[in-house]
Amino acid sequence: MLPRTRAMLHTIEAWAQASMGRGQAMRRTLGEAEELFVSDKGDVPPPSWMQMFDEADLHGMQALAFRTLAEHEPAAPAAAQRHAKQALALRAGGRQRSKIFDYLSLASACFIADDPEQADRYARLALMSMGETSSHRTWDRLRQMYRLTGQYADYPKIEDLREEIQLVLPAKKTNRSTSI
Repeated sequence: MLPRTRAMLHTIEAWAQASMGRGQAMRRTLGEAEELFVSDKGDVPPPSWMQMFDEADLHGMQALAFRTLAEHEPAAPAAAQRHAKQALALRAGGRQRSKIFDYLSLASACFIADDPEQADRYARLALMSMGETSSHRTWDRLRQMYRLTGQYADYPKIEDLREEIQLVLPAKKTNRSTSI
């Protein structure tokens, strides 16, 4: 398996560790991902499903991992913001759906860091970018960020943002099972 492929898989593992609050393991796994990523010589073409995993994606996944860890560790939002901003800077030329994920990670990290002004700014950038590039994953991340807006619902700007989010979110489908 190519180092870049292994790096991508490590970022997914790190995100899973973050979701369980395992900050030390997450950081170690992200460090391994970075080492693997830079060790990839690029002399062998990656598989088709790995064509798009670049440095911006590496930072985007690091942002998501730290944003997820932020719900367990108060110091994590700063790292999430740093990586999301780096991912956005590297995506200057496109990859709209990936930018949406970065904006949502950044907004969520700002909400967790008690910075609703910046969170509102990045959340609105995500909303403006949505539309035809949205998917189940973007809606799920938007719902996660929406949950974080709850503690700021008294702020007029955030109250407006919450209303805008409710307008754009598709209604969740309910699974109805029938028994015979």
